[in-house]
Amino acid sequence: MKYILNCMQILVGHSPRRFNIFILFFINILLIGCKKNQASNSNEPHQNEVGSLQFEDLPESFKTFYIKFHNDSSFQMEHIVFPLEGLPDHADPEDVNVNPFYYTMDQWTLHKMFDPKTNNIIYLKLGSIIIEERITEKKYGLTIIRRFADSSSGWRLIYYGGLNKYIEN
Repeated sequence: MKYILNCMQILVGHSPRRFNIFILFFINILLIGCKKNQASNSNEPHQNEVGSLQFEDLPESFKTFYIKFHNDSSFQMEHIVFPLEGLPDHADPEDVNVNPFYYTMDQWTLHKMFDPKTNNIIYLKLGSIIIEERITEKKYGLTIIRRFADSSSGWRLIYYGGLNKYIEN
């Protein structure tokens, strides 16, 4: 502590007035930093920020859609935007020969609910209308990425990245 005080005296000179102003400035910087940190740790992400959510924290309209999407095959097919942009299973996400890739209706395999006992599932809110779901298989670390968007006609699956080893950004 004494070392820090000596360094501050060197920076602001030996003037007690300058030293006091520097201390007040330093305290204000600390308080502003704490407020920003506190705001970023809140449970509710801002409307346009990316934030990790639990299923319980998602909008009610999405939760209702999500459950029906996995239990009703006709509903699922009606709520996918075909051709669906994505990535096939076991592909290299960085391979330009694979991107862009689109699923057609006849290639689609119906999705059922994923078991949270064997998968880690996180949801990311991307802006105000898109929710990204990342389903990572616990044993091998392979991940599925799905993006859902809310539109005037309700929620739709707009992207499906199949079971792959994605690199974290």
